[in-house]
Amino acid sequence: MYDPLTCLWTRDELIIEELQIMLEKIKTIVRENDICVLATTGANDPHTSLMAYACSSDCTEIYMVTPVKTLKYRNITGNAGVSLLVDTREKEPRAGIQALTITGQAHTIRDVGKKDLVRKQIQLRHAHLQGLLDQPEIAFICVRIESFQLQSGVNKAYYMRMDENSYL
Repeated sequence: MYDPLTCLWTRDELIIEELQIMLEKIKTIVRENDICVLATTGANDPHTSLMAYACSSDCTEIYMVTPVKTLKYRNITGNAGVSLLVDTREKEPRAGIQALTITGQAHTIRDVGKKDLVRKQIQLRHAHLQGLLDQPEIAFICVRIESFQLQSGVNKAYYMRMDENSYL
């Protein structure tokens, strides 16, 4: 709370303001980039894939498309827990690179309306994927974001858990 006598904000309000600023930085990284590394897990083995993505307007969901006859798709259908890594190396000098780890639950989009919306988003951002989008056996994947970890440089890390609306 702001105290007009001292012209100071309380600690809680400063923390909330800092977290809001950090969340906006995170959303900016998600929106300004469109390539990520998707990490899935199979029986006991991790698997990574370089993926093109689009995101929901509020940055609570990440959308991707994949052929259904892939290891990543089999892994997602067997274990919905995934991680994504998005970084700023294309836009930042090496010393300023930020890496954003996103964790969430992945599922295949079944709703035809949502599938069409996601298809259009991916076509707009990734015209080079038209051949993939034209294939008959593809799946549209939605990752519902549970948490973010933003690494800024070597010593600064920020963690934000979305499903509990709490911040660590």
